[in-house]
Amino acid sequence: PFVLIGTAGRGKTVLSLEKLKQLTGDILYVTRSPFLVENSRNLYYSFGYENEKQNLDFLSFQEYLESIRVPASRPATFHDFERWFRRYSFGARIKDAHKLFEEFSGVLTGANIERPYLSREEYLGLGIRRSVFSDEERPFVYDIFLKYLEFLDKSDLYDPNLAAHATLRLCRPMYDFVLVDEVQDLTNVQVCLILKSLRNQDRFVLCGDSNQLVHPNFFSWANIKTMFYHRRAEGLPEIMRVLNTNYRNTPQVTDIANRLLLIKNARFGSIDRESNYLVRCNSERTGTVELLADDDKVKRELSSKTGRSTRYAVMVMRGEDKAEARRHFQTPLLFSIQEAKGLEYENIILYNFVSGSPRAFDEITNGVTEDALGRELTYARGRDKSDKSLDAFKFYVNALYVAITRAIVNLYVIEQNPSHRLLGLLGLAPRRDAVRLAEQKSSAEEWKAEARKLEMQGKREQAEAIHRSILAIQEVPWKVLTPDSLEAIKQEAFDPARYNKQAKQLLFEYAVLYNVPHLIDQLVAFKFNRAMNAGRELPAVERKYHLDYMEKSFHELHRKIGLYGPDFRNPLNQTPLMIAARRGLVPLIRMLIRDGANPRLVDNWGRNPLQIALRQAYLEERYARTCIGQVYPELAPSSIKVRIDARLTKIDNHRPEFFLLNSMLAAAQDIL
Repeated sequence: PFVLIGTAGRGKTVLSLEKLKQLTGDILYVTRSPFLVENSRNLYYSFGYENEKQNLDFLSFQEYLESIRVPASRPATFHDFERWFRRYSFGARIKDAHKLFEEFSGVLTGANIERPYLSREEYLGLGIRRSVFSDEERPFVYDIFLKYLEFLDKSDLYDPNLAAHATLRLCRPMYDFVLVDEVQDLTNVQVCLILKSLRNQDRFVLCGDSNQLVHPNFFSWANIKTMFYHRRAEGLPEIMRVLNTNYRNTPQVTDIANRLLLIKNARFGSIDRESNYLVRCNSERTGTVELLADDDKVKRELSSKTGRSTRYAVMVMRGEDKAEARRHFQTPLLFSIQEAKGLEYENIILYNFVSGSPRAFDEITNGVTEDALGRELTYARGRDKSDKSLDAFKFYVNALYVAITRAIVNLYVIEQNPSHRLLGLLGLAPRRDAVRLAEQKSSAEEWKAEARKLEMQGKREQAEAIHRSILAIQEVPWKVLTPDSLEAIKQEAFDPARYNKQAKQLLFEYAVLYNVPHLIDQLVAFKFNRAMNAGRELPAVERKYHLDYMEKSFHELHRKIGLYGPDFRNPLNQTPLMIAARRGLVPLIRMLIRDGANPRLVDNWGRNPLQIALRQAYLEERYARTCIGQVYPELAPSSIKVRIDARLTKIDNHRPEFFLLNSMLAAAQDIL
């Protein structure tokens, strides 16, 4: 077993992936973030790497859970909880939704692997450092928790910790080696479920950093050690290793991050020995850290010079703080700290992180003096065992740490109260002269790439804001015939009381293009003349809907993509990538992929562009000989997920089963 510890930009993931290349057998890479899974998978197979001696699964935790048993509903998020609690909280004694959700997700569930959640007696009897709520508050917290469980039972939602615990009894050893990345984002029961899949309990690597903990799970390396060491024989070697060289941030940003760790240590003592280190910077770039007063002129200057650049992002503490930030900053790259994990930008603007939570940061600096901020961390536990300050305020200090380390080069800190004591301890003094920046403006191609990256990370709000405010993407002005609207068109076309030629025409074109014989037969029965010779009509229908793809320059198609985006749908619900795949237009396919076209979207038969291309290769020998070999690697998604009985199976495109299954799906319509 091996535990690799290091803060952002230290190379944990890269080293871990290189370790995997040395292994054979059935291997699992798992982490909470689907984007990190996809990114790590692409890194692993970069430069044509192949290893025939291993079967490697790259799974998010949710995918791993579903690979054992697919829950009947979807996981509950904080936004689901917040919406429910907003209705319920009117008469509740406890009002802080964030704090409650953290308690539910990290204390009442998730921490104890023996039972799904704590009983009332167990919860009320927890030690003072095991909960963020006081003894007097806990009975009310538990009452709300029971109401929340009732809400989950009645809704189409499940709690990830409760689902993980229920799945423990179903988990069987199936992997020879497991790598858990960003382990601090997982709870005890989730880590236990993952490691239960090992054939040999010692063949694992855990990677993480407790200083980046912004998810509610009360993670600590002490808990991890308790899970492993106390159940092992004496004499095992130390399995913890720390990476403390930073390859991402400039020395100026790294220095501020280190000073925050020193403040955290001076105020609360050491969380554990493993997190007790500062970071060495290995970047040769020079950056800056500026403290600016929350002045309208300053904000206008920053917004006007940076709002059109993909190299600047604005970060706030909470989701509810974004509305105020939007009043002053025009960039679509606006994130709360919960959205910030996995991001990095050359320049970060922190907006009222400290001034927005002054009481919390007052407590964080309470008793900390400049003299205590030596250049090395010393290991020392907090003296007062009853002091719950770390548990109560770790979110704030960790959130600020994560926000700071998102900045690769420059950090701009805007505060209503620039004289707050924390800022002084960080070595920041308000800038007295005006901040002067050259105007930054990114190209449309850079914004398209940024939107695609954010979509892959699940940050749809920011991606949609780019499409709307930067790229000015519009809705298509025509109606799109989807599976949901098909039935209504059929009723109009086959209404015996009213001969609707327009509806029959659209349904006929749909039936010809999608090859739906039973619709053709019905149209013949209704005396629609073109249906009598439907077999000859395909070229005419394709000319009508694919005309833009028959031009050499694709001038009209480029115009429409500029207006409606790379994934716009034509009236028969086909995207440009689907049509380019059908016609074997290799240069256009590459251009669309580069501009962010989504290869996972499906048509009305449920086929993605790869399956459309495979079908054409089976139907047409010329396509099979000259096109499919070129378009296949461009169109193939990284994986395909299928449900077999109650289990998810994720098949990577490196496996032959990926080709076989997609070929079957491509040919299914014609076989049927």
